[in-house]
Amino acid sequence: MTVVDDVKSRLDILEVVGHHVSLARSGRSYKANCPFHQEKTPSFFVFPDRQSWRCYGACATGGDVFSFVMRAENLDFGETLKSLAQQAGVALPNRERRAGQQTASQVNDEALVYFREMLDSAQAAQARTYLEKRGLDRETIDKFELGFSPANGRSLKDHLTGKGFTPDQTVEAGVVRTGDNGWYGDLFRGRLMFPIRDGNGELAGFGARALDDSQPKYLNSPRSPIFDKSRILYALYLAKEAARERGLVIVEGYMDAIAAHQHGFHNVVASMGTALTQEQVAQVKRLTSNVVMALDPDNAGQQATLRSLESSWKVFQAPVAGRSGGTTLFQRQEMPELKIATLPAGEDPDQLIRRSPEEWTRLTETGTPLMEYLFDVVGNQVDTGNAQGKTRLVELMFPLIAAVSDPVQQDQYFQALADRLGVTQETLRASVGRPAAVRRAQPSANRNVQATPSAFAKLDNDPIEDYCLALLLRHAELAETGEDLRPEYFRRHENREIFIQWQRTSPDDGIDVRMEALHGLMQGVMNEEFSGHLEAILEKQMPPLDLAMRRRAFSDTVRRLEERHLKDMKAEEGLRFSEDPPDLVDDSHEDVLQINQRIRENQSARYSTVTNISAGRR
Repeated sequence: MTVVDDVKSRLDILEVVGHHVSLARSGRSYKANCPFHQEKTPSFFVFPDRQSWRCYGACATGGDVFSFVMRAENLDFGETLKSLAQQAGVALPNRERRAGQQTASQVNDEALVYFREMLDSAQAAQARTYLEKRGLDRETIDKFELGFSPANGRSLKDHLTGKGFTPDQTVEAGVVRTGDNGWYGDLFRGRLMFPIRDGNGELAGFGARALDDSQPKYLNSPRSPIFDKSRILYALYLAKEAARERGLVIVEGYMDAIAAHQHGFHNVVASMGTALTQEQVAQVKRLTSNVVMALDPDNAGQQATLRSLESSWKVFQAPVAGRSGGTTLFQRQEMPELKIATLPAGEDPDQLIRRSPEEWTRLTETGTPLMEYLFDVVGNQVDTGNAQGKTRLVELMFPLIAAVSDPVQQDQYFQALADRLGVTQETLRASVGRPAAVRRAQPSANRNVQATPSAFAKLDNDPIEDYCLALLLRHAELAETGEDLRPEYFRRHENREIFIQWQRTSPDDGIDVRMEALHGLMQGVMNEEFSGHLEAILEKQMPPLDLAMRRRAFSDTVRRLEERHLKDMKAEEGLRFSEDPPDLVDDSHEDVLQINQRIRENQSARYSTVTNISAGRR
């Protein structure tokens, strides 16, 4: 994940666009008169599910939050990155920090390989027995990349130093620890290892379960240049698609999430701490408005669990609204509603799913709204028959009611509190005042938030785009072949900027002169964190191809990028047509027919190109 991904993950396109136009809800999307041209009928749409926008009118273009701000505020890419990073509270990394993140990622990647190999060793017999007892099959073990850390306290350290990493680098990555006397030893010893990947699937750190009476029972990687548990939900990268369709279920432990996935419940994730954070909720709300926490009934009366739920409630109540002229554009219903599914006594999710998948489905589909759950649990813990108990109930529930941003719901909860106390709303208000909805604190420009856990560890995140650029930049004769290549075909902003700046160089100059000009242009628009990306593309290993095969390969790559772009457009159209009635602009049906026709033509041309390439190789 790059810094662009990190910034995008922390921002909601509805908020950003809402600063420039007044959006009206239209099913699962939002619409407005396009801010980029004059019109009377709205043709500008924002799609929260995809975090994208598109104008179906005269502009006939679209993109993500970066492309919108670039166009709306007439900024280049570098200026937009600085502006949005400041809004998101992301500190743009310098060269030294980026190098540290890359090294930490490499250390963790090597540690993962080692842990997985160790799971099949004689030392891991107890770990394999535990997994067998929990009913995990080999496919699931491999899917979640489970491993084992030897107990002697030095095996991983020795392995990593043998691979060329320094002891200090292994400590910085969070897999080795050091003592005051200068010794170095493995952090994880004799434990079952759970690799922890962020929402984009990038390895960030590890969780480790003790197989004996060692404490703590579960041990996570310490905070490092690439690991921050407050920003991760375990298995979210595997649960995204299912969550969009079925909602998200949050369980407490790694094994519960893994077991759920093995049994076909792919919309389950595990929390990384005692309470949900704004960073975690920001990721959730882009996927679904249906979120359920599966809670062990034994935990309901524990004060730590109640504090966790109270904290999670306040995070979920934080308004997601953008503001324009001081007017709230989107009310609280845009925020996911957190519900609680209370499991049967004595059963964890794994046990319940194995005993009765139907009951698990029923419980997670009919969860109790968290505020109602808290009213019941907290109300049962205090005696409202006396003044002291009533005061305690108010102390516990009033701050939660005050956190509600929707005034209608807030009033309902306030009435519920009055009913619990056996008084009228007026009496309660005279005693404690009227609750004022809290507003979400905007990220401070001074927040020196580290980039997301695995940021910058891997810039080569789109091999098709990188391959396309590598061909184009190395072989100037491909420029004519690539006349159909468009900036909007590139999803990654780094690659889009490289292509845009390449187009600004003179095609009459030789390749060396054009590359020198490109480097100069890139320095003017790209920040330091991308300084190595262009070089990485230029150094990308390429198979030897003659001129004819290069042209065919490049043409095929361009068509693949175009087809992907067309399918993105089709998916956005699908969101509009899925409403009842569909929200259409003039010639909408014709637009979809044209997209489908272009996709068919593209696929036919690609098939012909691939056939020719294969024939040439033979």
